[in-house]
Amino acid sequence: MEVIFVGKSWKFKKALQEEILKKVTFNKTVYLDKFDINFKPDDETLIVTDENTYPLVTKILANLTNQNVIIKDDFLIPETAKFSKNSFLIEYYYPINVILLKDEVPEILIITPEYEEINIFNFDKDSAKLLLEPIFNAYKLNPVIFEEAGIVKIYTEILEEKIKKEILKTIPYTVFGNLFAHIVNNLPPKKITFAESCTGGLIASNLTKIPGSSNCFDGSVVTYANRIKHEWLGVEELTLEKYGAVSEQTVKEMLLGAIEISKADYALAVSGIAGPTGGTPTKPVGTVYIGVANNKELKVELLHLKGDRNYIQYQAMMNAIRLFITFSRLYTSL
Repeated sequence: MEVIFVGKSWKFKKALQEEILKKVTFNKTVYLDKFDINFKPDDETLIVTDENTYPLVTKILANLTNQNVIIKDDFLIPETAKFSKNSFLIEYYYPINVILLKDEVPEILIITPEYEEINIFNFDKDSAKLLLEPIFNAYKLNPVIFEEAGIVKIYTEILEEKIKKEILKTIPYTVFGNLFAHIVNNLPPKKITFAESCTGGLIASNLTKIPGSSNCFDGSVVTYANRIKHEWLGVEELTLEKYGAVSEQTVKEMLLGAIEISKADYALAVSGIAGPTGGTPTKPVGTVYIGVANNKELKVELLHLKGDRNYIQYQAMMNAIRLFITFSRLYTSL
């Protein structure tokens, strides 16, 4: 974990610094007078702010994750954040916990894994909320609900097994916990491979962070240039010339090539324009095709994504994972 202290005042608050650092296991500390508007996390990150730096840090992180800033319980947070008094938690590749440190250390959510992540597929947020609200009310749960990449994500208190069963009975298209961990733990003995273009290996990287990923993953390819798509995956030159790299036709051939060279049971393919350049009037920045296939059938979707380059790549990855889970029906079963 990286701990970042933002603000000039931390030079004079040694006792509070030490109190924070005693509570976490960290490998790096950074002291910044000002928070970088282009901040991107490289690891789990705890950001410690004061009253002067907290509002700007919050706005930068909300912008990073393409969210609005709202006020809850007199506390400024990104709209989908999990929060408690003077502390909020969001995810952008890695968990990011921002705390506003006054006279005492608030709850550090990044080291408090006492929450449940619920992923709902094939429903929009309002429909899922309507169906699950009676369960949440019956057990006095206070969930945070939002949509990301076509998935309804819910964060709430740790759930007993009987509550999970009620949720699955109500909405069977559900996965509890981290989606990559779910794939690693439930896909074997079947295997998956990836043919990535605009995501540049991001899907494979996130899957292989999970221990045991070798049980469902032998390898994948990053086919960035058209020549590599043709030579490695067998995408026809005529397809690339006629339809372009960012097209349904190209992604279909990427899928077939990935299945052929890997011998995997499933393949995911992604090709798009992550920006900031490369867009055209007919294919603007954020145009992304994602596809999934097995040995019998395939499916391709067209996405129109918003955000900076990194966020478009992140959304493309998560949409591809959504497509795989719905295609394979790899939902939680209890």
